[in-house]
Amino acid sequence: MTLRPYQRGAVAAIHDAWAQGARRVCCVMPTGAGKTYTATAATEGLDALWLVPSTALREQAPGRAVTVQSLLSGRRPACDVLIADEAHHLAGQAEKWKAVIQDYPRVLGLTATPCRHDGAPLGESFDHLVVGAHYSELLAGGYLVPARVYRPVEVPEESGLADEPTRAWEQWAAGRRGFGFFGRVELAKRWAARVDAGLITGEQGPEERDRVMRLFREGYLRALASVQCLTEGMDVPAAEVCMLARGVSHEGAYLQMVGRVLRPSPGKTEAIVIDLPGASWRYGLPTDDREYSLEGTAMRRAAGVPAISQCLQCGAVYEAGPVCPRCGWVRPPKPPRVRIWGVELVEAGAEITPVQRAKMGWRDRMMGDDDARLAWFQRKGWPVRRVAGAHRGMFGQPMPASWWGRLK
Repeated sequence: MTLRPYQRGAVAAIHDAWAQGARRVCCVMPTGAGKTYTATAATEGLDALWLVPSTALREQAPGRAVTVQSLLSGRRPACDVLIADEAHHLAGQAEKWKAVIQDYPRVLGLTATPCRHDGAPLGESFDHLVVGAHYSELLAGGYLVPARVYRPVEVPEESGLADEPTRAWEQWAAGRRGFGFFGRVELAKRWAARVDAGLITGEQGPEERDRVMRLFREGYLRALASVQCLTEGMDVPAAEVCMLARGVSHEGAYLQMVGRVLRPSPGKTEAIVIDLPGASWRYGLPTDDREYSLEGTAMRRAAGVPAISQCLQCGAVYEAGPVCPRCGWVRPPKPPRVRIWGVELVEAGAEITPVQRAKMGWRDRMMGDDDARLAWFQRKGWPVRRVAGAHRGMFGQPMPASWWGRLK
């Protein structure tokens, strides 16, 4: 086995941690960096047991492997070191995790995202952190490909999607292979039917999921629609596009999904991320370097990572500046006037909180009184006029002027 330079450095750092008395070491490496090869090299000559969160990942392990459920329900095989693959999942089940690892002398955790499903760090589960590689060195060495990101022009104020998934896919990803990640089965089914994609959901049996994934790997399907699946453990280097068509609750889930398309492949020069919910505004670009920690904030964009802009003409994302390096578009200066939202003032304590507003759906807002609906349209920047009841929308709301022009 020939290790890459950063993998050799990670192996040395793991050995040093063990030599200094660390018992539970967490090794962080971005998706596609080769965590499996690194762990295999670090445990060469030792009796290693792979611990995986699911039976699907057990089949991909390079050696003897068990699941958490099997260790809890039966005899625990002895070993020199327990290798916890996708350790953020295992550490997220704190009580089960503690029960499993208490009898093992050494534990090596592997993950690209060292945080639990709620975004909390893994300090309760590990006592030492090794960062095996950063995105910048993987890009420089050709071990990952750069990502082009298409996203909303501004930071989204409310949850939702910036565009209809089928239209966005046809605009930015037509003819390419990739994944669409959805939060609702109905939306995923509709998209899959329109773009001739396969469908993977948690409701399917393992045989059906394996059949669809095999068709995608072999090239018979150019796209896969996923509902709460495939965020990790699915390696198809030829895949170029990741479309986010669901809410993203924390940075770990975001990096796991976009990481599916960063691996290099013959003829592949870049990855495309279609970011419909605007997650990259909150969590940074997919290949931004990040600082990791077992305490406090698990992940954050590294100091010195430049601010970014997006071209309104070609969609390119680049380091903040007045001119787009791809098409030459010049960003106009901001107007000197202050933007007036036209929102009614209310007494402090009586306003709708951000949490309450996030829970309000589009239908709920549209079903409010006339003044509330008009304020919502105005906040969106849509010109509106009051019209007769016979010309109102399906829920009785005043129509935007652009819609009214089409209808009359």
